[in-house]
Amino acid sequence: MKHIILSLLLCFCMMLSGCVQQQMQRQANTSNTVVLDIGHYYHPQRGGQGARTPDAKYGIIEETEFWYRYAGYVKNVIEKAGYTCIICNRGAMPTDAKLAAAAKKCGVVHINSPIPTAIYRSKHHPNRVAVGMLSADFALDQRPGAVVFLHHNSNSAKWLVSNKSAFYCNERGVKLANTMAQVMNRDVLDHGMPNNGVPCGVVVRNDGRKGGGDWLNTCNESYVPAVITEVAFLSNPEHAQFLSQHANAVRFAEAVGRGVVEFLKNR
Repeated sequence: MKHIILSLLLCFCMMLSGCVQQQMQRQANTSNTVVLDIGHYYHPQRGGQGARTPDAKYGIIEETEFWYRYAGYVKNVIEKAGYTCIICNRGAMPTDAKLAAAAKKCGVVHINSPIPTAIYRSKHHPNRVAVGMLSADFALDQRPGAVVFLHHNSNSAKWLVSNKSAFYCNERGVKLANTMAQVMNRDVLDHGMPNNGVPCGVVVRNDGRKGGGDWLNTCNESYVPAVITEVAFLSNPEHAQFLSQHANAVRFAEAVGRGVVEFLKNR
């Protein structure tokens, strides 16, 4: 009798788990909310953190500061298409007046944490631990249909041409990443920002690293497509020259937004 009861309880738990998974999947597939996370964070003394141009020869660009200025253009494209877009960042409000004004204008939600570079455990999926997890958890709180982590690549402390532009994604985000890559290839790479004919790639990151792997995979376990943009190399002089011009930076940001919109419309 005990074995029968245990078997019934096990079956019930499996059915309940399956129902929860189906509900999560439906939620992600039908959600009209997109969350954008500004890469890294802004430090009061050191300024924007993350990738940056090696020097001022081809223009000064800092990853975090770039996205404070231009994430709003991504958001505008998404919201004009009828979707809800929320921008977050795991640091405090920038001390720079212009950046603070840009953050307020596009409604950046600052996820203040004692140590922005610390490793945190996901409250949604406790087996996932990573730097930047607070942003992923915030995104999942919004029950999104897609999450995009806005980054820039930089593979050298010196100027070095590199054309390995890519969108890194979780397994649920392959279609999102492919769509965003197609739009970026069509609208920006070799149509303004030189890339020597090398198309933007897609890389699935499911290795559970304490870096981007677990940001993405905590989203994966909630059935949410998630992507990290690593398209422009700030150590590439041609990319830096292109993005240092305001009109080009807007064009780049809007291409990110169009990629998200095309994915949502064709889910």
